[in-house]
Amino acid sequence: MKQSFPIKYEWDIVTIRKEVRKLAKEHGFSELNQARIVQSVSELASNVVHHAEEGRVQVELIEEENRSGIRIIVRDFGPGIDDLDQILRLSESPASVEGYGLKQVRELMDDFSIRAVEGKGTYVSVSKWKDESDHLKCE
Repeated sequence: MKQSFPIKYEWDIVTIRKEVRKLAKEHGFSELNQARIVQSVSELASNVVHHAEEGRVQVELIEEENRSGIRIIVRDFGPGIDDLDQILRLSESPASVEGYGLKQVRELMDDFSIRAVEGKGTYVSVSKWKDESDHLKCE
């Protein structure tokens, strides 16, 4: 199952958050993991609104190697990130505010990848796999 949402305005983020939480809940994620997933999509979508003006969020349920989860792909059509490597390095520093949102997303989700092409936009893919807390919730 795939769903896709446009992002242009802050109120789009409200809709995306609601739909992503609903999908994560239906897929059996615990409340804690639902919160992690929703916080991550919210941060990534906010980056689109504030830095790129417009983009898309694609959400899909995934099955792989006897595990299941959710993948979120966020694409923007903005200028891209000038020095992605530097932003990622800065996000590792506890003293830096630059890149903090990306650091938070990396910590909340299980898989994280990002690509930026100057003048063409940024592509971020994150995944969350169901874990023990999700299985305990379902029993």
